[in-house]
Amino acid sequence: MENDSVRTIGDTTLVDMWIDGKLRAISVSREAIAAFLRLPPASAAALSDDERREFVRTNLTLVANAATERLHSAPGAETVTIDAGQIVSRAGVRTADRMGERRQSDRRKGDRRTANLGPPPSGERRS
Repeated sequence: MENDSVRTIGDTTLVDMWIDGKLRAISVSREAIAAFLRLPPASAAALSDDERREFVRTNLTLVANAATERLHSAPGAETVTIDAGQIVSRAGVRTADRMGERRQSDRRKGDRRTANLGPPPSGERRS
């Protein structure tokens, strides 16, 4: 996606997307992003333009799904506005509200390199 295809203007983040065979302007409000991320009002007001653009970039599927739902209620619309509560995720899908969560420890309990198993039986090569 091009850098200028996701942009912020005031309290909205705009993205142009092909939905249902047409290029449509999708507007995502600051409140929609804050509600999805479950941010308190002070943190919602502190969201920078870059953070809001990054949210839209990393959650394009969710934004597209919300826009498609809105279009079903107004089929002829060229622009779609997504407000608080209209961006929903399916259970088990990794979303931006969990982007900061990273594995805190290594999955492997032991270091594989230190475990010397000896030569393979019958002269086989290990891959």
